[in-house]
Amino acid sequence: MARFLVAIGAVLQLTNFSLAQSTPNPAQCDQIRQAVATYGYVAAKRHALAHYGIEAVRAGDRCLTRREKGT
Repeated sequence: MARFLVAIGAVLQLTNFSLAQSTPNPAQCDQIRQAVATYGYVAAKRHALAHYGIEAVRAGDRCLTRREKGT
């Protein structure tokens, strides 16, 4: 369990949510998608909310709902 939390923390910290950007860059979105694929949406969202706040969760949701042009 501890390894699981450390892994999610490391992935989300790499996304640099300390700035709580309104629109994450493509590299951050890729990392968010990878964390969700690995640990599940609920666990990733719960961790982001606990450690980075509601703005980070909203930014992550924008990554997951935004569609790329031409796809």
